[in-house]
Amino acid sequence: MTEKTGRYDDGDAFRRAVLIVLLIFTTAFGAGFAVLNYNNANYTAMAGEIAMGLFALCLVPVIRGTTQLIRWSFVYLVLFNTTMMLILATPQSSPSVFAWVLLIPILSHMLLGRALGGGVTAVFLVTALVIYYTRFSESSLNGNPRALLNVAGVALCIFGFSFVYETSRSRAERALKRQAHTDPLTGLGNRAHLKLRFQQATARHERDGTPLALLLLDIDFFKTINDTYGHEAGDNALRAVSSLLNDNIRPDDGVFRYGGEEFCILLSNASPARARQVAETLRRLIEASIFDEAGATLSFTTSIGVASFPRDGADLQALLGAADKRLYAAKLAGRNRVVWG
Repeated sequence: MTEKTGRYDDGDAFRRAVLIVLLIFTTAFGAGFAVLNYNNANYTAMAGEIAMGLFALCLVPVIRGTTQLIRWSFVYLVLFNTTMMLILATPQSSPSVFAWVLLIPILSHMLLGRALGGGVTAVFLVTALVIYYTRFSESSLNGNPRALLNVAGVALCIFGFSFVYETSRSRAERALKRQAHTDPLTGLGNRAHLKLRFQQATARHERDGTPLALLLLDIDFFKTINDTYGHEAGDNALRAVSSLLNDNIRPDDGVFRYGGEEFCILLSNASPARARQVAETLRRLIEASIFDEAGATLSFTTSIGVASFPRDGADLQALLGAADKRLYAAKLAGRNRVVWG
């Protein structure tokens, strides 16, 4: 899921790599075309290419470490495309230079996604066609009226193909992320999703001091359910508990299957007192619930360990360790109870 110790997801890693390569190419091609334009006395284009090449070169180390990749990609593409438009508008540029315009929809969708990339593409494609029409209207309309239509048609086709591709790619990426972050039995988030949500919650804590807490919950005597009624009954019990937990937390909280018969609940904006109250409420709900299984009526209890961030741990592993110790203490004390620090 991550590129560097969990900082970036796969989509960002792909865009980051593409943008870095593009920046290097921009620098190299900018230098080459600057020499050619100097020889052709097109000093405006030469200055634009030198400036854009230097900017691209300086941007490489920024892109390697930034967490604002979309923002920097937008800045780069707007400046790159604006420079391109200025070069196209110079009297010395030939019609063949307009071939570079065809890169706009591909790069915009690849780096900015469907919505923002589509907007950037539309603005600059229209600008390029206006420049083309203004500069070559006499030759294109009187000499060969199909020239402008050919340029516009190819550009729109590439725009459409890029849009469809980005739509399909983003849908597939979202589906893969859901699959990678979802427990197949219960439909809850898994450990990878817990890690991601914890990172988001701690970022909010660092930003505005929002408290958070973690509950580690275990079904008491779960092995007895499997041994007595079969593993299918055990799976159904896990699904029933998952639904009950999910239905009784706030939208900003999260329930995750931690492993086996263990569940983890991440409580956002929850003080230690609030976390204990939630844990006790959930314990009583499960204790009072009855589950039907192949004609038999099943009921069971849970033990819960409570830990608060950052008092009980400054990272997820430490927080889980504190909650796990209290869960173990709850079981030693007779099960069906909540233990907190």
